[in-house]
Amino acid sequence: MEPPPLRRSLLVALFVTIAWAASAFAVAGLIAVLLDRDPVQTPGGPVFLGLIGLAVAGIAVWLIVGFTARARAPWVGAIAAAAAVHLIVSTLALTASFPLFVEQAASPFVIAAALLAAAAVVGTWGMLRRPPKGRPPKTGLSGDDGDS
Repeated sequence: MEPPPLRRSLLVALFVTIAWAASAFAVAGLIAVLLDRDPVQTPGGPVFLGLIGLAVAGIAVWLIVGFTARARAPWVGAIAAAAAVHLIVSTLALTASFPLFVEQAASPFVIAAALLAAAAVVGTWGMLRRPPKGRPPKTGLSGDDGDS
């Protein structure tokens, strides 16, 4: 099956990234309630550091989802998305203080956001690579174009 056009992939990736950010924010809220813990316990960091980290990580997720949608397999993109989210949020925490960096590097909130990013990549790849309903997939055999 042919990969989707880049413009379409990036547009779909934009909506997937928005859904990822909302999901990561919601899951962080659930984790906070279940663990009875704040996402940032180390004092001294800027108030909006987590939201800035989520926004910057969102740009990375958007690009990775958009370009992985055209790939043959989603696994490299999924690992890249998870690593990018974790590294971006942790590195931004390092700009505030080293104890905050250590806390965020092992934080279940950051790990959950990274896993959701990987799931977004794999899910988007799978949905964009499926053949349309009612049409059999192209086999690539001579004379067989998938139309009956």
